[in-house]
Amino acid sequence: MPLRPYDQDHMFLLPPSLNEWIRQEHPARVFSEIIDRLDTTTFRQIKEEGRPAYHPKMMIKVILWGYATGIRSSRKIEERLEQDVVFMWLAGLEKPDFRTLCMFRTNNKKALEKIFTDVIVVAQSMGMATLGLVAVDGSKVRANSGIDTFKRLEDWKKTLREARDEAQRIISEAEKIDKEEDRVYGEEKRGDELPKDIEKVQDRMNKMEELIKKAHELGKEDKARVSLTDTEASFMHRGNTSIPAYNAQLAVTEDQLIVYADVTSEPVDVNQTKRATEGIEDATKEKPEKLVADTGYGGGENLRFLEEKNIDGYIPEEGERHIGSKKRQKAREHLFAKEVFTYNTQEDKYICPQGETLRPVARSQFKGKYSKREVTTYRTERGVCKQCPFRERCTSDVGLGRAITRDGYEEYRERMREKIKTTAGKTIYGKRKCIVEPVFGQIKTRSGFHQFLLRGLEKVRLEWKIAAIAHNLLKITTAIVKYQGHIPYYAFFLFWSRQL
Repeated sequence: MPLRPYDQDHMFLLPPSLNEWIRQEHPARVFSEIIDRLDTTTFRQIKEEGRPAYHPKMMIKVILWGYATGIRSSRKIEERLEQDVVFMWLAGLEKPDFRTLCMFRTNNKKALEKIFTDVIVVAQSMGMATLGLVAVDGSKVRANSGIDTFKRLEDWKKTLREARDEAQRIISEAEKIDKEEDRVYGEEKRGDELPKDIEKVQDRMNKMEELIKKAHELGKEDKARVSLTDTEASFMHRGNTSIPAYNAQLAVTEDQLIVYADVTSEPVDVNQTKRATEGIEDATKEKPEKLVADTGYGGGENLRFLEEKNIDGYIPEEGERHIGSKKRQKAREHLFAKEVFTYNTQEDKYICPQGETLRPVARSQFKGKYSKREVTTYRTERGVCKQCPFRERCTSDVGLGRAITRDGYEEYRERMREKIKTTAGKTIYGKRKCIVEPVFGQIKTRSGFHQFLLRGLEKVRLEWKIAAIAHNLLKITTAIVKYQGHIPYYAFFLFWSRQL
Protein backbone atom coordinates (compact mmCIF):
# COMPACT_ATOMS: atom_id res chain seq x y z
CA MET A 1 0.00 0.00 0.00
CA PRO A 2 1.48 3.39 -0.97
CA LEU A 3 2.27 5.95 1.75
CA ARG A 4 1.06 9.52 1.91
CA PRO A 5 3.77 12.15 1.36
CA TYR A 6 5.46 13.25 4.60
CA ASP A 7 7.68 16.34 4.64
CA GLN A 8 8.38 18.45 7.75
CA ASP A 9 9.96 21.12 5.52
CA HIS A 10 6.79 21.45 3.46
CA MET A 11 6.31 24.97 2.06
CA PHE A 12 3.08 26.76 1.22
CA LEU A 13 2.50 28.52 -2.06
CA LEU A 14 0.39 31.10 -0.20
CA PRO A 15 0.64 31.86 3.54
CA PRO A 16 -2.00 29.97 5.55
CA SER A 17 -4.83 31.94 7.13
CA LEU A 18 -4.76 32.09 10.92
CA ASN A 19 -8.54 31.81 10.93
CA GLU A 20 -8.30 28.33 9.37
CA TRP A 21 -6.30 26.92 12.26
CA ILE A 22 -9.34 25.91 14.31
CA ARG A 23 -12.62 24.49 13.05
CA GLN A 24 -15.62 26.76 12.61
CA GLU A 25 -17.68 25.04 15.32
CA HIS A 26 -14.93 25.15 17.96
CA PRO A 27 -16.21 26.58 21.29
CA ALA A 28 -13.22 28.94 21.42
CA ARG A 29 -14.77 30.94 18.56
CA VAL A 30 -17.91 31.69 20.59
CA PHE A 31 -15.77 32.28 23.69
CA SER A 32 -13.73 34.82 21.71
CA GLU A 33 -16.77 36.51 20.19
CA ILE A 34 -18.33 37.12 23.61
CA ILE A 35 -15.17 38.82 24.87
CA ASP A 36 -14.85 40.87 21.66
CA ARG A 37 -18.21 42.46 22.43
CA LEU A 38 -17.41 43.38 26.05
CA ASP A 39 -16.24 46.82 27.12
CA THR A 40 -12.53 46.72 28.02
CA THR A 41 -11.87 50.47 28.22
CA THR A 42 -11.44 50.23 31.99
CA PHE A 43 -8.22 48.26 31.59
CA ARG A 44 -4.77 49.88 31.59
CA GLN A 45 -4.52 53.19 29.79
CA ILE A 46 -2.69 53.24 26.47
CA LYS A 47 0.37 55.50 26.59
CA GLU A 48 1.94 57.33 23.68
CA GLU A 49 5.54 56.69 24.73
CA GLY A 50 7.30 53.35 25.07
CA ARG A 51 6.59 50.01 23.47
CA PRO A 52 2.92 49.48 22.47
CA ALA A 53 0.97 47.49 25.06
CA TYR A 54 -0.72 44.19 24.31
CA HIS A 55 -4.40 44.54 23.53
CA PRO A 56 -6.51 43.89 26.68
CA LYS A 57 -9.01 41.73 24.77
CA MET A 58 -6.20 39.39 23.72
CA MET A 59 -4.85 39.19 27.27
CA ILE A 60 -8.33 38.53 28.69
CA LYS A 61 -8.98 35.77 26.15
CA VAL A 62 -5.81 33.78 26.79
CA ILE A 63 -6.05 34.12 30.61
CA LEU A 64 -9.74 33.18 30.77
CA TRP A 65 -9.37 30.35 28.25
CA GLY A 66 -6.49 29.09 30.37
CA TYR A 67 -8.65 29.06 33.51
CA ALA A 68 -11.51 27.47 31.56
CA THR A 69 -9.28 24.60 30.42
CA GLY A 70 -7.29 24.05 33.60
CA ILE A 71 -4.20 26.13 32.66
CA ARG A 72 -3.90 28.75 35.41
CA SER A 73 -0.15 29.25 35.76
CA SER A 74 1.14 32.24 33.78
CA ARG A 75 4.21 30.18 32.81
CA LYS A 76 2.00 27.37 31.50
CA ILE A 77 -0.09 29.87 29.51
CA GLU A 78 3.11 31.28 27.99
CA GLU A 79 4.07 27.74 27.02
CA ARG A 80 0.67 27.12 25.41
CA LEU A 81 1.04 30.31 23.36
CA GLU A 82 4.00 28.58 21.70
CA GLN A 83 2.44 25.12 21.30
CA ASP A 84 -1.38 25.10 21.46
CA VAL A 85 -3.11 26.15 18.25
CA VAL A 86 -6.25 27.42 20.10
CA PHE A 87 -4.18 29.66 22.38
CA MET A 88 -2.19 30.85 19.35
CA TRP A 89 -5.40 31.69 17.48
CA LEU A 90 -6.92 33.51 20.47
CA ALA A 91 -3.71 35.53 20.88
CA GLY A 92 -3.38 36.29 17.17
CA LEU A 93 0.16 34.82 17.38
CA GLU A 94 1.12 37.38 20.04
CA LYS A 95 3.39 35.90 22.72
CA PRO A 96 3.28 37.84 26.01
CA ASP A 97 5.68 36.35 28.57
CA PHE A 98 4.60 35.01 31.94
CA ARG A 99 5.55 38.21 33.80
CA THR A 100 3.33 40.28 31.52
CA LEU A 101 0.44 37.84 31.96
CA CYS A 102 0.88 37.81 35.74
CA MET A 103 1.07 41.61 36.01
CA PHE A 104 -1.98 42.04 33.79
CA ARG A 105 -3.95 39.69 36.02
CA THR A 106 -2.98 41.34 39.31
CA ASN A 107 -3.00 44.99 38.13
CA ASN A 108 -6.53 45.00 36.71
CA LYS A 109 -8.64 43.88 39.66
CA LYS A 110 -11.43 46.46 39.22
CA ALA A 111 -11.58 45.95 35.47
CA LEU A 112 -11.83 42.15 35.84
CA GLU A 113 -14.63 42.59 38.39
CA LYS A 114 -16.49 44.64 35.79
CA ILE A 115 -15.97 41.84 33.25
CA PHE A 116 -17.56 39.45 35.77
CA THR A 117 -20.62 41.71 36.00
CA ASP A 118 -20.81 42.26 32.24
CA VAL A 119 -20.73 38.51 31.54
CA ILE A 120 -23.65 38.03 33.94
CA VAL A 121 -25.59 40.78 32.12
CA VAL A 122 -24.91 39.05 28.78
CA ALA A 123 -26.24 35.79 30.23
CA GLN A 124 -29.36 37.50 31.57
CA SER A 125 -29.92 39.18 28.20
CA MET A 126 -30.06 35.68 26.72
CA GLY A 127 -32.60 34.51 29.30
CA MET A 128 -30.03 32.82 31.55
CA ALA A 129 -28.91 33.56 35.13
CA THR A 130 -32.42 34.33 36.37
CA LEU A 131 -32.62 35.00 40.10
CA GLY A 132 -35.75 33.00 40.86
CA LEU A 133 -33.73 30.56 42.97
CA VAL A 134 -30.11 31.08 44.05
CA ALA A 135 -28.02 28.62 46.04
CA VAL A 136 -25.09 29.76 48.21
CA ASP A 137 -22.27 27.54 49.40
CA GLY A 138 -18.60 27.59 50.37
CA SER A 139 -15.66 25.27 49.94
CA LYS A 140 -12.22 25.17 51.53
CA VAL A 141 -9.53 25.71 48.88
CA ARG A 142 -5.92 25.10 49.84
CA ALA A 143 -3.75 28.22 50.18
CA ASN A 144 -0.36 28.55 48.53
CA SER A 145 1.33 27.83 51.83
CA GLY A 146 2.75 24.70 53.44
CA ILE A 147 1.54 23.21 56.70
CA ASP A 148 5.06 23.51 58.13
CA THR A 149 4.93 27.31 57.69
CA PHE A 150 2.11 27.56 60.26
CA LYS A 151 2.85 28.30 63.90
CA ARG A 152 0.97 29.92 66.71
CA LEU A 153 1.56 33.67 66.80
CA GLU A 154 3.12 33.34 70.26
CA ASP A 155 5.58 30.77 68.84
CA TRP A 156 6.55 33.17 66.04
CA LYS A 157 7.29 35.83 68.66
CA LYS A 158 9.49 33.34 70.52
CA THR A 159 11.27 32.39 67.26
CA LEU A 160 11.86 36.09 66.54
CA ARG A 161 13.48 36.57 69.95
CA GLU A 162 15.70 33.54 69.31
CA ALA A 163 16.65 34.92 65.87
CA ARG A 164 17.62 38.24 67.42
CA ASP A 165 19.80 36.43 69.96
CA GLU A 166 21.39 34.44 67.13
CA ALA A 167 22.01 37.62 65.15
CA GLN A 168 23.73 39.20 68.13
CA ARG A 169 25.89 36.10 68.59
CA ILE A 170 26.92 36.11 64.91
CA ILE A 171 27.75 39.82 65.02
CA SER A 172 29.88 39.29 68.15
CA GLU A 173 31.72 36.41 66.50
CA ALA A 174 32.23 38.46 63.33
CA GLU A 175 33.70 41.36 65.33
CA LYS A 176 36.05 38.97 67.11
CA ILE A 177 37.20 37.49 63.79
CA ASP A 178 37.67 40.98 62.29
CA LYS A 179 39.93 42.00 65.15
CA GLU A 180 41.99 38.83 64.77
CA GLU A 181 42.29 39.32 60.98
CA ASP A 182 43.27 42.97 61.46
CA ARG A 183 46.05 41.79 63.76
CA VAL A 184 47.27 39.17 61.28
CA TYR A 185 46.61 40.77 57.86
CA GLY A 186 46.35 44.47 58.62
CA GLU A 187 43.37 46.80 58.55
CA GLU A 188 42.40 46.29 54.88
CA LYS A 189 38.73 45.44 55.37
CA ARG A 190 36.20 48.24 55.70
CA GLY A 191 34.57 46.55 58.69
CA ASP A 192 30.94 47.29 57.63
CA GLU A 193 30.30 44.12 55.63
CA LEU A 194 27.58 41.82 56.91
CA PRO A 195 28.59 38.16 57.19
CA LYS A 196 26.49 35.83 55.05
CA ASP A 197 25.10 34.11 58.15
CA ILE A 198 23.82 37.39 59.57
CA GLU A 199 22.24 38.27 56.20
CA LYS A 200 20.17 35.05 56.34
CA VAL A 201 19.15 35.66 59.94
CA GLN A 202 18.28 39.29 59.19
CA ASP A 203 16.09 38.18 56.29
CA ARG A 204 14.24 35.73 58.56
CA MET A 205 13.83 38.41 61.21
CA ASN A 206 12.38 40.87 58.69
CA LYS A 207 9.85 38.27 57.52
CA MET A 208 8.80 37.40 61.07
CA GLU A 209 8.48 41.05 62.09
CA GLU A 210 6.28 41.69 59.04
CA LEU A 211 4.20 38.58 59.86
CA ILE A 212 3.64 39.62 63.49
CA LYS A 213 2.72 43.16 62.44
CA LYS A 214 0.25 41.89 59.82
CA ALA A 215 -1.27 39.39 62.27
CA HIS A 216 -1.90 42.16 64.80
CA GLU A 217 -3.51 44.31 62.09
CA LEU A 218 -5.85 41.39 61.29
CA GLY A 219 -6.76 41.09 64.99
CA LYS A 220 -5.32 37.60 65.40
CA GLU A 221 -4.69 36.35 68.92
CA ASP A 222 -1.47 34.79 70.20
CA LYS A 223 -3.04 31.31 70.05
CA ALA A 224 -4.01 31.73 66.38
CA ARG A 225 -1.98 29.84 63.81
CA VAL A 226 -0.29 32.07 61.25
CA SER A 227 1.70 31.19 58.13
CA LEU A 228 5.02 32.84 57.34
CA THR A 229 4.35 32.68 53.59
CA ASP A 230 0.68 33.75 53.58
CA THR A 231 -0.30 35.63 56.73
CA GLU A 232 -3.98 35.95 55.77
CA ALA A 233 -4.57 32.24 55.17
CA SER A 234 -6.18 30.25 57.98
CA PHE A 235 -5.81 26.72 59.26
CA MET A 236 -9.13 25.09 58.32
CA HIS A 237 -10.71 21.67 58.71
CA ARG A 238 -11.47 19.82 55.47
CA GLY A 239 -12.68 16.26 55.71
CA ASN A 240 -10.60 14.40 58.28
CA THR A 241 -7.65 16.75 58.21
CA SER A 242 -6.67 20.40 58.60
CA ILE A 243 -4.97 22.44 55.90
CA PRO A 244 -3.88 26.03 55.24
CA ALA A 245 -6.81 27.32 53.22
CA TYR A 246 -9.27 30.01 52.28
CA ASN A 247 -13.06 29.68 52.30
CA ALA A 248 -14.22 30.19 48.70
CA GLN A 249 -17.84 31.33 48.31
CA LEU A 250 -20.26 31.05 45.37
CA ALA A 251 -23.87 32.01 44.69
CA VAL A 252 -25.28 30.06 41.73
CA THR A 253 -28.51 30.21 39.74
CA GLU A 254 -30.55 27.19 38.64
CA ASP A 255 -28.77 27.07 35.28
CA GLN A 256 -25.44 26.99 37.18
CA LEU A 257 -24.35 30.55 36.37
CA ILE A 258 -22.28 32.19 39.10
CA VAL A 259 -23.69 35.54 40.24
CA TYR A 260 -21.42 36.02 43.25
CA ALA A 261 -17.86 34.85 43.93
CA ASP A 262 -15.77 35.83 46.91
CA VAL A 263 -13.17 34.47 49.33
CA THR A 264 -12.89 34.83 53.09
CA SER A 265 -10.27 33.77 55.60
CA GLU A 266 -13.03 32.83 58.08
CA PRO A 267 -13.47 29.03 58.26
CA VAL A 268 -17.21 29.36 59.04
CA ASP A 269 -20.02 30.62 56.78
CA VAL A 270 -22.23 32.42 59.28
CA ASN A 271 -21.09 35.90 58.17
CA GLN A 272 -21.38 35.17 54.45
CA THR A 273 -25.19 35.21 54.00
CA LYS A 274 -25.48 38.99 54.06
CA ARG A 275 -22.30 39.48 52.02
CA ALA A 276 -23.49 37.06 49.34
CA THR A 277 -26.92 38.68 49.09
CA GLU A 278 -25.44 42.17 48.80
CA GLY A 279 -22.86 40.88 46.31
CA ILE A 280 -25.60 39.44 44.11
CA GLU A 281 -27.38 42.80 44.11
CA ASP A 282 -24.15 44.64 43.27
CA ALA A 283 -23.51 42.36 40.28
CA THR A 284 -27.04 42.07 38.90
CA LYS A 285 -28.88 45.14 40.30
CA GLU A 286 -31.52 42.67 41.47
CA LYS A 287 -32.10 40.56 44.55
CA PRO A 288 -32.89 36.84 44.45
CA GLU A 289 -36.49 35.76 44.96
CA LYS A 290 -35.49 32.59 46.81
CA LEU A 291 -32.17 31.79 48.48
CA VAL A 292 -31.10 28.37 49.73
CA ALA A 293 -28.03 27.59 51.84
CA ASP A 294 -26.94 24.94 54.31
CA THR A 295 -27.08 25.25 58.07
CA GLY A 296 -23.72 27.03 58.26
CA TYR A 297 -25.36 30.15 56.79
CA GLY A 298 -28.06 30.22 59.46
CA GLY A 299 -28.17 32.27 62.61
CA GLY A 300 -30.96 34.54 63.74
CA GLU A 301 -29.41 37.72 62.40
CA ASN A 302 -29.19 36.23 58.90
CA LEU A 303 -32.80 35.04 58.99
CA ARG A 304 -33.98 38.49 60.05
CA PHE A 305 -31.90 40.08 57.29
CA LEU A 306 -33.54 37.89 54.62
CA GLU A 307 -37.03 38.70 55.89
CA GLU A 308 -36.30 42.43 55.96
CA LYS A 309 -35.03 42.19 52.35
CA ASN A 310 -38.20 40.26 51.35
CA ILE A 311 -36.08 37.32 50.19
CA ASP A 312 -37.67 33.89 50.60
CA GLY A 313 -34.84 32.07 52.40
CA TYR A 314 -34.46 28.34 53.06
CA ILE A 315 -31.76 27.69 55.64
CA PRO A 316 -32.32 24.76 58.02
CA GLU A 317 -31.02 24.40 61.57
CA GLU A 318 -29.88 20.85 60.89
CA GLY A 319 -28.83 18.62 58.01
CA GLU A 320 -31.28 17.80 55.23
CA ARG A 321 -31.99 14.31 56.60
CA HIS A 322 -33.09 15.72 59.97
CA ILE A 323 -35.37 18.54 58.78
CA GLY A 324 -38.56 18.52 60.82
CA SER A 325 -37.22 16.29 63.60
CA LYS A 326 -36.92 17.40 67.22
CA LYS A 327 -33.49 18.81 67.88
CA ARG A 328 -32.02 17.37 71.09
CA GLN A 329 -28.60 16.38 72.25
CA LYS A 330 -28.10 12.62 72.06
CA ALA A 331 -27.51 12.34 75.79
CA ARG A 332 -30.88 14.03 76.46
CA GLU A 333 -33.10 12.60 73.71
CA HIS A 334 -35.68 11.46 76.30
CA LEU A 335 -36.41 15.06 77.37
CA PHE A 336 -39.12 17.30 75.96
CA ALA A 337 -37.90 19.40 73.07
CA LYS A 338 -38.15 23.18 73.16
CA GLU A 339 -40.78 23.13 70.43
CA VAL A 340 -43.42 21.63 72.73
CA PHE A 341 -43.32 24.75 74.94
CA THR A 342 -45.58 27.64 73.90
CA TYR A 343 -44.17 31.17 73.87
CA ASN A 344 -46.40 34.14 74.80
CA THR A 345 -45.05 37.17 72.95
CA GLN A 346 -47.08 39.79 74.83
CA GLU A 347 -46.10 38.61 78.30
CA ASP A 348 -42.61 37.28 77.38
CA LYS A 349 -43.06 33.86 78.94
CA TYR A 350 -43.19 30.15 78.04
CA ILE A 351 -45.97 27.70 78.95
CA CYS A 352 -44.92 24.08 79.47
CA PRO A 353 -47.03 21.05 78.38
CA GLN A 354 -48.48 20.90 81.93
CA GLY A 355 -49.53 24.56 81.89
CA GLU A 356 -46.80 25.90 84.18
CA THR A 357 -45.13 29.24 83.43
CA LEU A 358 -41.44 29.80 82.67
CA ARG A 359 -40.39 33.43 83.14
CA PRO A 360 -37.11 35.21 82.28
CA VAL A 361 -34.55 34.85 85.08
CA ALA A 362 -31.25 35.83 83.43
CA ARG A 363 -29.77 37.46 80.37
CA SER A 364 -26.34 36.55 79.07
CA GLN A 365 -24.12 37.67 76.21
CA PHE A 366 -22.16 35.10 74.24
CA LYS A 367 -19.37 36.31 72.00
CA GLY A 368 -17.72 33.80 69.72
CA LYS A 369 -14.81 34.32 67.40
CA TYR A 370 -17.04 35.15 64.44
CA SER A 371 -20.42 36.08 65.97
CA LYS A 372 -22.16 37.19 69.13
CA ARG A 373 -25.68 37.07 70.59
CA GLU A 374 -27.68 37.90 73.72
CA VAL A 375 -29.66 35.06 75.29
CA THR A 376 -32.50 35.13 77.83
CA THR A 377 -32.99 32.14 80.15
CA TYR A 378 -36.54 31.15 81.22
CA ARG A 379 -37.32 28.94 84.23
CA THR A 380 -40.28 27.84 86.35
CA GLU A 381 -40.47 28.94 89.96
CA ARG A 382 -38.24 26.88 92.24
CA GLY A 383 -39.90 23.64 93.38
CA VAL A 384 -42.69 23.60 90.77
CA CYS A 385 -41.04 20.85 88.70
CA LYS A 386 -40.74 18.55 91.75
CA GLN A 387 -44.51 18.02 91.75
CA CYS A 388 -44.77 17.44 87.97
CA PRO A 389 -45.55 13.85 86.84
CA PHE A 390 -43.48 14.45 83.67
CA ARG A 391 -40.40 15.82 85.48
CA GLU A 392 -38.21 12.91 84.38
CA ARG A 393 -39.10 13.65 80.74
CA CYS A 394 -38.62 17.40 81.11
CA THR A 395 -35.55 18.21 83.21
CA SER A 396 -32.53 16.62 84.81
CA ASP A 397 -32.51 19.31 87.56
CA VAL A 398 -35.85 19.19 89.38
CA GLY A 399 -34.54 21.56 92.06
CA LEU A 400 -33.98 24.50 89.76
CA GLY A 401 -36.55 23.36 87.23
CA ARG A 402 -36.60 23.27 83.45
CA ALA A 403 -34.67 26.03 81.65
CA ILE A 404 -35.26 27.31 78.11
CA THR A 405 -33.12 29.85 76.32
CA ARG A 406 -34.27 32.36 73.74
CA ASP A 407 -32.55 35.18 71.89
CA GLY A 408 -33.97 38.11 69.92
CA TYR A 409 -34.17 36.04 66.73
CA GLU A 410 -36.24 33.09 67.93
CA GLU A 411 -39.38 34.16 66.05
CA TYR A 412 -37.40 34.16 62.78
CA ARG A 413 -36.09 30.66 63.54
CA GLU A 414 -39.59 29.43 64.29
CA ARG A 415 -40.94 30.75 60.99
CA MET A 416 -38.01 29.22 59.11
CA ARG A 417 -38.50 25.92 60.96
CA GLU A 418 -42.18 25.75 60.03
CA LYS A 419 -41.58 26.75 56.41
CA ILE A 420 -38.72 24.41 55.65
CA LYS A 421 -40.32 21.28 57.12
CA THR A 422 -43.27 21.49 54.68
CA THR A 423 -43.21 19.37 51.53
CA ALA A 424 -42.68 22.46 49.37
CA GLY A 425 -39.91 23.71 51.67
CA LYS A 426 -38.07 20.39 51.57
CA THR A 427 -38.38 20.29 47.77
CA ILE A 428 -36.93 23.79 47.34
CA TYR A 429 -34.09 23.18 49.80
CA GLY A 430 -33.35 19.82 48.15
CA LYS A 431 -32.41 21.64 44.94
CA ARG A 432 -29.39 23.23 46.66
CA LYS A 433 -27.06 20.30 46.22
CA CYS A 434 -28.01 20.02 42.53
CA ILE A 435 -27.34 23.70 41.84
CA VAL A 436 -24.22 24.91 43.64
CA GLU A 437 -22.28 21.75 44.52
CA PRO A 438 -21.78 20.65 40.88
CA VAL A 439 -20.30 24.09 40.10
CA PHE A 440 -17.60 23.63 42.73
CA GLY A 441 -16.96 20.20 41.25
CA GLN A 442 -16.67 21.59 37.72
CA ILE A 443 -14.23 24.34 38.77
CA LYS A 444 -12.07 21.94 40.77
CA THR A 445 -12.01 19.06 38.28
CA ARG A 446 -12.19 20.73 34.87
CA SER A 447 -10.08 23.74 35.83
CA GLY A 448 -7.85 21.88 38.27
CA PHE A 449 -8.59 24.51 40.91
CA HIS A 450 -7.50 22.58 44.02
CA GLN A 451 -5.12 25.25 45.30
CA PHE A 452 -4.68 28.99 44.94
CA LEU A 453 -1.59 30.12 43.05
CA LEU A 454 -1.52 33.63 44.52
CA ARG A 455 -1.04 34.72 48.14
CA GLY A 456 -2.93 37.23 50.24
CA LEU A 457 -6.69 37.66 50.56
CA GLU A 458 -7.11 40.32 47.86
CA LYS A 459 -5.12 38.33 45.31
CA VAL A 460 -6.90 35.04 45.95
CA ARG A 461 -10.23 36.88 45.67
CA LEU A 462 -9.15 38.05 42.22
CA GLU A 463 -8.05 34.54 41.24
CA TRP A 464 -11.40 33.07 42.35
CA LYS A 465 -13.28 35.79 40.46
CA ILE A 466 -11.32 34.95 37.28
CA ALA A 467 -12.26 31.27 37.70
CA ALA A 468 -15.92 32.32 38.04
CA ILE A 469 -15.75 34.44 34.87
CA ALA A 470 -14.23 31.52 32.95
CA HIS A 471 -16.93 29.17 34.25
CA ASN A 472 -19.72 31.54 33.21
CA LEU A 473 -18.23 32.06 29.76
CA LEU A 474 -18.06 28.30 29.24
CA LYS A 475 -21.70 27.92 30.30
CA ILE A 476 -22.80 30.66 27.91
CA THR A 477 -20.62 29.22 25.14
CA THR A 478 -22.12 25.75 25.63
CA ALA A 479 -25.65 27.15 25.51
CA ILE A 480 -24.95 29.13 22.33
CA VAL A 481 -23.24 26.22 20.54
CA LYS A 482 -26.07 23.91 21.51
CA TYR A 483 -28.72 26.43 20.46
CA GLN A 484 -27.55 27.89 17.16
CA GLY A 485 -23.76 28.11 16.91
CA HIS A 486 -23.38 31.88 17.27
CA ILE A 487 -24.31 34.66 19.67
CA PRO A 488 -27.77 36.16 19.19
CA TYR A 489 -27.26 39.79 18.27
CA TYR A 490 -30.33 40.83 20.26
CA ALA A 491 -28.50 39.67 23.38
CA PHE A 492 -25.84 42.34 22.94
CA PHE A 493 -28.45 44.91 21.96
CA LEU A 494 -30.12 44.23 25.33
CA PHE A 495 -26.73 44.18 27.03
CA TRP A 496 -25.69 47.62 25.76
CA SER A 497 -29.14 49.07 26.42
CA ARG A 498 -28.74 48.04 30.10
CA GLN A 499 -25.39 49.81 30.26
CA LEU A 500 -26.89 53.15 29.24
